[in-house]
Amino acid sequence: MSLPPDFMHARVDAVRKKLNVQVCSLYQADSRRKSLEIVATSGLNQRVLGATLTYSQGLTGKVARTRSTVVARDVQAHMDYFYVPGSDEEHFRSYLGIPLECDSVLYGVLVVQTRVKKTFFLKDIRELHNGGRDLLDALKLSVRWAG
Repeated sequence: MSLPPDFMHARVDAVRKKLNVQVCSLYQADSRRKSLEIVATSGLNQRVLGATLTYSQGLTGKVARTRSTVVARDVQAHMDYFYVPGSDEEHFRSYLGIPLECDSVLYGVLVVQTRVKKTFFLKDIRELHNGGRDLLDALKLSVRWAG
C-alpha cells in the first residue's frame, strides 16, 4: 500500500502554512536499505517525488542516521549539505528536520525550509512535531500494509 498522495500533499501543505515556511517535505524511511524516499512536498519541484537519499546523504540523512532534530540557519554553508538534483532547493536557506519515529522504529523524516535565513526555536520544533503526528500515523499504516 502506498501513501495516499492527496492526503500527504494536503498535510505537508498545511504544515508549511502553519509554520509560515516556504517548503515542507516528507521522506519515508526504508530501514533495511538505510534510505529515504521523498513522498510528498509543498514548495519543492514536484519532479523530485520518488527521489531517494541514503542515511549518509545530507541534513535529512543526518536526521535519519542520528534520529535527532537537525537545524541549519544557512543550509548551503553546512558541512552536511547535499543537493537533490531537480528539487530547486538551491533557493532555500534555512532547514529544520525531525525524525518521525515510534517505538524505536524510524518511519520517516519531516523537513521545513525557508527562503531567508531563519533561526528555528523550540516552539518551531514542537509545532513541526505536532504537524507530523498524522503523517507518522500514515507512514506506520503504510509499512504495516506493505509488510
